[in-house]
Amino acid sequence: MTQSTVFTTNKSQAVRLPKPVALPASVKRVDIVKLGKARLIVPAESAWDSFFEGPKVSDDFMTERQQPAQQERDGLA
Repeated sequence: MTQSTVFTTNKSQAVRLPKPVALPASVKRVDIVKLGKARLIVPAESAWDSFFEGPKVSDDFMTERQQPAQQERDGLA
């Protein structure tokens, strides 16, 4: 596991990323997700990419989903 240091600059915290874990030079903005005491730093606009690229649901997922009958409702005025 790579470790680094946290320091304060202009009243904000910053983390120095060592070369082995550095973000690509093209990344200029990041999203930071708070997970309890942990922080997940991902390139901006791509936070959901790994979720959608991850494991998919099985072919039998919700094949027998129980759906209630569609409700009859009055139209809007």
